[in-house]
Amino acid sequence: MNRTSLMAAPRRLIRGPRALEAWALLLAGVLPALLLFKRGLAETTLGLFVLAGLAFAWRWREAAWLRQPWLYAALALSGVLLLLAPFSIDPGESAQAALISWRWPVFAALLAWFFLARPQRLRIFEMGVMVVLAFVVLDGFWQYLTGTDVFGIPRHSANRLTGPFNDPLIGTFTDRLWFIALALLWFVMLRRHAALAVLGLLGVSSLGALFIFLTGERAAFLVFVLGTAVVVLGVFLRLPRWRWPLVGAALAMTIMVTALAATQPKMVDRTVHSTVDAIVHLDKNVYGLNLITGWEQFRENPLTGVGARQFQAYCQAQMPEALAAYRELGVPECVIHPHNLYMGMLAEGGVIGFVLFVLMLGLLFRAFFQQERASGEPQELRAFFASSLLLVTFWPVQPSMEYFNGWTAAVVWMGVGWGLARSRLACASAAAGP
Repeated sequence: MNRTSLMAAPRRLIRGPRALEAWALLLAGVLPALLLFKRGLAETTLGLFVLAGLAFAWRWREAAWLRQPWLYAALALSGVLLLLAPFSIDPGESAQAALISWRWPVFAALLAWFFLARPQRLRIFEMGVMVVLAFVVLDGFWQYLTGTDVFGIPRHSANRLTGPFNDPLIGTFTDRLWFIALALLWFVMLRRHAALAVLGLLGVSSLGALFIFLTGERAAFLVFVLGTAVVVLGVFLRLPRWRWPLVGAALAMTIMVTALAATQPKMVDRTVHSTVDAIVHLDKNVYGLNLITGWEQFRENPLTGVGARQFQAYCQAQMPEALAAYRELGVPECVIHPHNLYMGMLAEGGVIGFVLFVLMLGLLFRAFFQQERASGEPQELRAFFASSLLLVTFWPVQPSMEYFNGWTAAVVWMGVGWGLARSRLACASAAAGP
């Protein structure tokens, strides 16, 4: 591997002791479980991985993984938020949030470097994702059928599932693992026959759509459909022979899923009808109020924003009308963030922070497709799977996490690291191993 390449592998680590590599493979396999289920465990695992990765990079003088335009933009974003902290209501808290936000993109870059050092680790990681996702989905179906999951956790309500999370986030977390597992299935089936890969893709995606639908999470369902559409578009563009069969199979799968959904009127009302109603009456619900409040914060502080993680503090201290509006809707205080990454960055980081955030995302998408083109095998759709995974979090209209939330961010940036590595490594090379 070329040392000066975009994400050169640490050569000395490749020739390291077997015991070290055994531990690395174990880490690759269990990393999805460590980051997915518990907030404290996820934060600790990510922090230790970053510290260890930086130590290894320093020890072996490996800095090629840093030379990436998207990472420059991400680190510049953290720096700008830190510089703007003195203008916020609570400079200390704002500075702390800005100061530690660099660990997300650095984690993703280090994780990709970790996978590229030995492609076998990437394959083990993908298998770990497959196992964890299978458990989450089966547990969710079990909870839907019986009322409790395998640990005895009851469903959140008649129309919402928790699965093993004891929180109605099972659809959100499934989204952030789904396209990694789907990519692995696609690679395996594509090596056998393209027709099997296309039919398997549609069949498994239909099952996934049904599961996300049953969770009752509206945003998770919508972005799942979006991500699936991106992958299907990739099939349409990269495998032209299968375009018409793809259209027919997709239509048949859609009819089947629609028929099954029709047997669940409460879920349809929760997932479809209530979504349309929320959009039509955006000014009369909490989601709309979040967006309006965020926009007003940006208008009052267009250059500096209100400060990293200061949405709630600014709203309660400087926006009495917004606070009163939240209370009228049954929310005792302003929410901690506007539940939209773009509005949150606009309100908290001002125009400079917002531009850097969007630039970072644009450069990530560009990296996926540039690396895929450079490595060949476009029919593997690696850039499309990576883009789907990115979109399920960063779709502009999605009500979603904030940039500074450690638990969900750990899973999100794990996916980014996977996408950076997978878009560069062909499936065959990863399967070959050491």
